[in-house]
Parts: sequence; structure tokens; C-alpha cells
Amino acid sequence: MMRVCLHRAAVMRGSIGVSLLALACAQPAYAQSEPADHSDIVVTGTTATTATKTDTPILRIPQAIEVITVDEMQDRGAQNIREALLYTAGVSSATGGDDSRGDFNAIRGHESVLYVDGLKRNYGFVFMPRVDINTLERVEVLIGPASVLYGSGSASGVTNMQSKRPQFEFGGSASVSYGTFDRKEAVVDITGPLSDTLAARFVGVVRDSDSRMDYTPNDRVLAQAALTWKPTERTDITAIGIYQHDKNPPNYNIVPLVGSIYALPGQRIPDSRFFGEPGINKGDKEYTAVSLLATHELSDALTFRSSNRYTWANTQQAEYYLATYFGSGPLDPFFPAGTTRVPRNLYAIDVKYNVFNTDNSLLFKFDTGSISHQLVAGVDYSYFKNAYQQVFIGGIDTIDVYNPVYGTGITPVFGGTTTEVLKQTGFYVQDQIDFGEIASLVVGVRHDRYRRKETAKPLEATNKTTKRAGLTINATPTLAPYISYAESFLPIVGQNQLGLTYVPLVGKQKEIGVKWQPLRSTMLRVSLYDLEENNALRTDPLNPFLQTQTGTKKSRGVEFQANHNLQDDLSLVASFSYATAELSGENFQTAGIPKYTASFFGTKTVELTSDVKLRLGGGVRYQGKQTSRSGAFIVTSPSYTLVDALAAFDYKAWTLQFNAVNLFDERYYPGCSAFGSCANGEPRTVQGTLTYRF
Repeated sequence: MMRVCLHRAAVMRGSIGVSLLALACAQPAYAQSEPADHSDIVVTGTTATTATKTDTPILRIPQAIEVITVDEMQDRGAQNIREALLYTAGVSSATGGDDSRGDFNAIRGHESVLYVDGLKRNYGFVFMPRVDINTLERVEVLIGPASVLYGSGSASGVTNMQSKRPQFEFGGSASVSYGTFDRKEAVVDITGPLSDTLAARFVGVVRDSDSRMDYTPNDRVLAQAALTWKPTERTDITAIGIYQHDKNPPNYNIVPLVGSIYALPGQRIPDSRFFGEPGINKGDKEYTAVSLLATHELSDALTFRSSNRYTWANTQQAEYYLATYFGSGPLDPFFPAGTTRVPRNLYAIDVKYNVFNTDNSLLFKFDTGSISHQLVAGVDYSYFKNAYQQVFIGGIDTIDVYNPVYGTGITPVFGGTTTEVLKQTGFYVQDQIDFGEIASLVVGVRHDRYRRKETAKPLEATNKTTKRAGLTINATPTLAPYISYAESFLPIVGQNQLGLTYVPLVGKQKEIGVKWQPLRSTMLRVSLYDLEENNALRTDPLNPFLQTQTGTKKSRGVEFQANHNLQDDLSLVASFSYATAELSGENFQTAGIPKYTASFFGTKTVELTSDVKLRLGGGVRYQGKQTSRSGAFIVTSPSYTLVDALAAFDYKAWTLQFNAVNLFDERYYPGCSAFGSCANGEPRTVQGTLTYRF
């Protein structure tokens, strides 16, 4: 039985990543004194608990953090988490483009693990449905290692999604939308009090849609209900339940180099070409989870926090896809030679997941003379079980890529069931020391116990201690230089194609930077980092499906991020990043990681009448070239620039909004492989949404 690592390799999808994350929560605040009314100001997160598990202004945290609100996601026309982060410095797609199997974001060249409400959601490459942005209030991206507070995680950082919570004021919205690929969606979101101490919220989503590939639906039914109980001002308990059912087979369309980037006139393969088998390719996913999130202030000095979630999920997925590394070489994938037929692989899995996460901590606030402390001590535990049957057959048949004929595929036949159980227990302590107007210091340490057991395999056990330290200098009330050091620890789930397991990845990062908040509505950041991860995964030069583990991966770079957000007026987001990433023994940029990325998005609201407002916006995204090597053969994915656009009309409680992503329908390749294939970029998508708020 091939493992979770092979799950991804078997379908030609990049590296495997796992990282740990964050207790979500950011509320507007400001380092300086401020006027009483800020209803017109919406800053993209001025405080956050993600980095420290304390309510600390982002200006005073010695690490890069970015927050994307639901309003920003909607303005950008984002339909998933990957798209929501396209304007964030240091973040890129880990698979080169859209991938219906998951939201695989890379941060500083390493893949980030997803969290929801501060609890880990994905363990390696798991086949669960993608998180729906309609269920979220915001997304927090903690950039850089976070193992001290959150255990096993990649050196890159963590992506935490915060669920919508019940409010003690009645309100909500209902919307319908229609767009490209015959996408039809209806969303309802309603919240309000049930009593003085109890509030509820419900989010429902129904979607019927095709996708960019023929014969590939993108359907969803989702219901999320939540209750918040506040018996006193010191106690807050929220229960959240969600059910989600998706039908969306893999849509990650890879095509031969000679039919894409190197295609001669008339030989380019259409972006929508389907190389699978109708009726066999499938992606049927069910997800159910129940969360209990509690905070209780035992006194002014002592607070208890507890986050818990149990998850049940079941996925049945199958796909035929091109095996473009067959044939005589990357520029001749055809078999037999002289034909236009390319071999196909078959991969299918039937998997059931049971996951339990809990994170419990105490926050102590005390002073030692003129120095203030916020001491966090906690323990977290995670249990992950998957029981799966899978089948992989390489080169099972061939298909004519220019004139495909379907109906030759066979239904997958599974063998026995393999069960895998992962258990991790972590003990952590951190002291956040405030020297008043001078500086603040964060120091922490954590110890993890990790156990993995698989059917017919011996128990694997790993213990690891990680550390962090960071210093922020309060140069002025609005300017804060910082320096930090942090470590990461990432056990790798599964084994490679040869049946060999992996040793954990161990990383460390040094970072310096400066944050400037000249106005409450404005935040700017510049960061320089030096990141190193040992036991790095790399693709075997003779087999693109085989991941080996040797040496070190080093990443160095600089990032710039600026956010300005004034409600009903002007909002601006700008980012730039330069990053080098090399594997030991290789004097060239690692495949799939561009050196340069840059973006800008802005919106402006104009009041036409007392009842009508016009909101116009647009964005530009640039990604530099990428290279991929296989021996002496090198493929370069050209740089590209894409434009997004927004136009919205607000009339009283109604909003009519139009979004266009890749407005000019630019043809681009987010990632090409020297093994013989390219991923096509997403074509122009346009969507109109009518929303009523109450």
C-alpha cells in the first residue's frame, strides 16, 4: 500500500508539507491613544493571538503576520483560500495553480499546513474538502516557524482560518451568484441572540458548477451552525458544527510540454481537455466536525483557554491522468513513438478519517517591578487516524491527447485496508516580557512526543524540543524594528514509492524586520529572513513520482507588505518578495519557487447619492520565471502578470457585485516540469453576485 506521501507523488503534485499553527483571533487595536469612534476604520488586523497566544498588537510581535478579512476576500473575487492569499507577500501556490484536492499554499518556499480556529485540519496530503470562505471571518498567516506554540510544523509558517462566530446583535445576509463555468451558488448567513447569554449563527451554501476541465463538476452542499454562551463577562463558550459534501474530481490539469509551452502552431492542447474517464474520475467528499472553544478568566491575572474539535470525513476519489514522463523523453511523451497517444496512470483511494484535536493553556499576567509578563503554559494533543484502500497503476493505457476517445477505462479494484494512527502530545511554555516604552521580548520552549503506527509496521517514535526568541524595539509609538529566531519540527507522514519512511524535517529561521503603523488604518512591514530546513525532500532525478530525502534546503529573502483600509473610502494592499531557495549540492533555484513576486490591489468607494454607492477596484499580480531541471534538460516557466477587477453597486441593503479574475484572459503557465509537463494557468473567470443584508 502506498502512503500519504505517495498519494501526492502518484499524481505529480509537488512536495508534502505539514505545519502547525495558531489560535485565531484578531481584534482592532492600536498602539497609541485613539479617539473614541473608529467605526469608519477597518485595519487588516492590528492585534492577533496567532503568534503568541496572547492579545498583542501586531506592531509589537517580532514575527511577520498578515491577516485577510472576509471583506477583502470578497473584493478580490476569491473563491477559495488559495485565491484569498494571492496578494500576501511570501505566499505562493504549492502546486503551481488551482487544485480541487486542497488549498496548498507555500510560504517562503515551504508548504503551509492549514488550521481552523487554532486547531490543525490537514495532516500531510489528506483528501478532505476545501474550506469554504463563506464560513470564515478571516485568515491569519503566521510567516516563519511556529513549532514552539503549535508543535510539528514546517519552517515556512502556518495558515489559520477563523470561523464565523455568533453575534449578540441580529443580522445576516443572503446572496445568489452566477459566473464562469456555469457556476451557480446560493449563500445564507444569519446570526442573533437567543437570550441575554446565548447567541446563534447559521451559514448555508449550495453550489452547482462545472469547472475548467470538461466532465468535472464542482458542486457543494454545506451547513455550519454555531452557539455562543456567555453566562458572565469572564466566560465565553462557543460550539460549532459543520457538515460539508463536495463533488469535485481532481481538476489539476497537466499537459505535455509539446502540447503547451512548446506547442507548434495548431498543436496546443485546449485548457479544458479532459484526459480522464467520465464515470470513473470522481471526488466525492463528506466532512463533519464539531468544535468546542472556551475562554474563562479565573481572575484579572489568570485566564484558561481550551480549543477542541472532533472530525469525521470520508473521501472516494479516482482519476485517470497523463503520465507524461513515458515515451523517449520529456519532449516526446508519445507511445508508441510517432503517434499522438500518451500513457495514462490510474490512482484511486477510498479513505475514512477520524481526528481529535485539543489545545489547553493558562495565561498568567504578572509584574516584576516595572516589567510586565504574560506567561503562557499549555499542553496540546492530536489524534489522527485514517483507514484507506487505494490502487495505483502506472501506464495502464494510452489516450490520444488531440482526439480523445473515452470509455476504455476500468473501474478501480481495491485491495486490503491499511490503517494509520498518529498521536502527538506537546508541552509548551512562553514568556512575553514587556519593558514598557523601551522594548518587548518573547522567549519560549516546547517538547513534543510523536508516535505513528501503521498496519503491519513497527511503531515509530520521535521526541523533539524546539525554541524561539524574539525582540521588538519600541523606537517610536508607531515604529517597531524586530529580530527573531525560531525552530521547526515536522514529522513526515507516509512512505515513498520504495516503501521507505522519512525522518522528520528540522528547521530554523533568523529574521529581522521593521513594522510601521503611521495611522490606525495603515500597516507596513519589511522583513529579511534566513531559513534552513534539514533532511529536505527532493524529487528523484530519474523518477518524478519518487521523493527522496537528503541534505538541506536554504531559503533567503526580503518581503514588503503594506495595508491601508478605510471603510467606505480607500483600501490598498501592496506586496513584494524576493526569495532564493536552493537544495544542498545544487547551485540553482529550486523548482516551483519564483525568485520575484509582486502584487497591488486597491478599491475606492464613491457616494453617488445618499442611497447609492459605487465601489471600483482592481489588482495586478506578477510572478517571476521558474525553472525545472532533469539532468541537462531545463524548462523555464515564463514570468507573467495578471489583472483582476471589481465593480460593485450598493443600494440601501442591496449589493450587486461583479468580479473578474485574470481579466484579460492571459495565457500563462504557473509551473512546468522538466519531466515533461506543464500546468495550465486559470482562464478568465467572471462572477456576478447579488446580496441582501439585514
